[in-house]
Amino acid sequence: MSELETVIISNKDVSCYSQLMERIQNSKTLTKIDINAFDNIWKTAIDFNNWSDSDLVLGCKITHQRLKDTFKLTDESISIIVRVASYDWK
Repeated sequence: MSELETVIISNKDVSCYSQLMERIQNSKTLTKIDINAFDNIWKTAIDFNNWSDSDLVLGCKITHQRLKDTFKLTDESISIIVRVASYDWK
């Protein structure tokens, strides 16, 4: 598991992107490369094509699969990212 995933999982209590990003940016263990990687992950997670259907559950499934196919992330970290992204689309 990468250090980025460790930080994401250790912050599973967050309820919005700004909270998660603040904790990622303030992490003493992450590098600029990690932060940039999260930016790319987040851009994929909130892509309109994932959420264009009115069914939130479908959007979560699409987003989960796209993140899994595109990035080397654990299901646990993907689930946290998808949950936080879904709050933006509710």
